[in-house]
Amino acid sequence: MSLWEPRWIRRDFKSHGISITTCYDITTSLIICPICSTIKIEELCPENREGNLPVADAPLFTSVEDLVYHMRTHWHAKRYKKIRVSAERERSEEGREDILRKFTNIEHSS
Repeated sequence: MSLWEPRWIRRDFKSHGISITTCYDITTSLIICPICSTIKIEELCPENREGNLPVADAPLFTSVEDLVYHMRTHWHAKRYKKIRVSAERERSEEGREDILRKFTNIEHSS
């Protein structure tokens, strides 16, 4: 059984036109997502010194490109959560349902 003893340092990465400051483990070369981490970056990798706090539930990445793709999912998640249907559109959809009900409830005379 082996235990992972991280040695986090603060590092700046640039990829796809994006600059990211996050923690990098010098023993495993893993990069942590600065958005998902439950531990603040300032606590995990203080400036000008190593940090050694373990992380349990934060996504770790082996490349900056993977981190950038992951961070884009955060942007898309926020974007889609903010989409709202206007009240006017809701009323027009309710009106369509009423019309459809009228046509489907027609009794046929024999």
